Amino acid sequence: MESRKITLKSKLMYGCGDIFGGGAFLVISLLFLNFLTDVEMLSPALAGSIFLIGKIWDAISDPLMGTISDRTKSKYGRRRVYFLFGILPIFFSFFMLWYSFGLKSQSALFIYYLCAYLLFNTAFTMVMIPYTAILADMTQDYKERTSFSGFRLTFSASSAILAGVVPKIIINRFSYNLKLGYMIMGLIFGIFYALPWIFVFLGTWENKRVEEININKSSLFEDLKIVFKNKAFRIHAGMFISSQTAVDFLTTIVIYYLTYYLGRPQSFSLVLGGLLITQVICMPLHIKISKRYGKTAPLKIGLSIWFAAMVIALFIKPNSNILFVVLIAAISGIGTSSSVFVPWSIISEVADVDEMISAKRREGLYCGMATLLRKTAQAVTVFIIGVVLQWIGYVPNIEQLPNVKLGIKLLFSCAPMIFIIIAFIFANKYSMTEEKYYVLMDEIKRRKGGGKPEEVDIKVKKICEELTGLEYTNLWQDKSSINTNINLSV
Repeated sequence: MESRKITLKSKLMYGCGDIFGGGAFLVISLLFLNFLTDVEMLSPALAGSIFLIGKIWDAISDPLMGTISDRTKSKYGRRRVYFLFGILPIFFSFFMLWYSFGLKSQSALFIYYLCAYLLFNTAFTMVMIPYTAILADMTQDYKERTSFSGFRLTFSASSAILAGVVPKIIINRFSYNLKLGYMIMGLIFGIFYALPWIFVFLGTWENKRVEEININKSSLFEDLKIVFKNKAFRIHAGMFISSQTAVDFLTTIVIYYLTYYLGRPQSFSLVLGGLLITQVICMPLHIKISKRYGKTAPLKIGLSIWFAAMVIALFIKPNSNILFVVLIAAISGIGTSSSVFVPWSIISEVADVDEMISAKRREGLYCGMATLLRKTAQAVTVFIIGVVLQWIGYVPNIEQLPNVKLGIKLLFSCAPMIFIIIAFIFANKYSMTEEKYYVLMDEIKRRKGGGKPEEVDIKVKKICEELTGLEYTNLWQDKSSINTNINLSV
């Protein structure tokens, strides 16, 4: 396998890719539903349905993009080429989310924003799946992967601060015409999210682990069945989707919570700033904790602190001091940051476990599934919030009835608590350690070199079975294969 010297510059250029991943998703989570209901005047149920319907497309496109990325051949490698392809779609799709070109009717707005959302999700998929997958191609060092993930998620958290504060500042400058404000915001941030991919393309590489990437004749559906046989992935999926659902409940409902429950919409940037600044500050701490105590340790600590903050949030009243609300948001940021850091930092090793099962390198497929889980969490959350708002009688831009205020309060505090508990349970089940990781990688190397299954060490066998959830005799399913590489003449 070829190797390349890892430098601070390479980590920075790799990390800046999550300016888009961490920022764009948060802007949508914070503002898009409210923009649709309160500015475009789309009904909450229709607005929430846009997110849910989009997942039908994502359920196909995300795993498919992972497989395409695994099989691509170009002079720039199987991942990096998509960083160039995605630049223009990122810009145009993000801009379209915030400007409807004068459409008025409910049906026209629904169809337009559904199409814009599908286009954005496709652009997101095109770059973020290869971006997440490429780390496993860049290095196999356990601690270096953690370091790369830390840089990536520091960029993500920093971008999230901008996403939580700056869009509202831009929009409020056009308070006389909110539609214009949202359009200008979409234009500026569309450029901001598209340009970093030039640096990601220039700063990443792909070490050749095999001369050709050979995939067997199984269909994508059959590949997905093997994915869900992977115990490490099942635990990762439960941990990821539940923690991200908790995050999305908090970030999606907060604008309604501040506007209609606390009656302080002007404090939006202050409260979000408290949460997001804490995320950035905590990221280096998460890296240190994960290196010393294991990769899920920051998540278990962060979730516990976040849960306590949500319990306290139940006692916040409309006349509470806003600085107390900011404090609760800041404490919650410890948990939300760990919910971002941990799942993304372990996805590469989940793909390594799959190699022990399938005898194939399929990082792209796993990153496609992880991206689908992330989008699904957001879509289901926003759909639930939209339906609940309509059910409790929410009407935009007026003083809300007491039952509506109570519903918003419970969505803000109790809903995240439920998913925090679920995420903690899954995090507690994840058993990969640095020692087990290197045992796994050594066994993969042995099997690649022609080692026989009956020659496996008893301790190694036990670890492989623990991580995969399968009997050792069912591992290394090295079936006859055909070359299904996709050639790109770029």
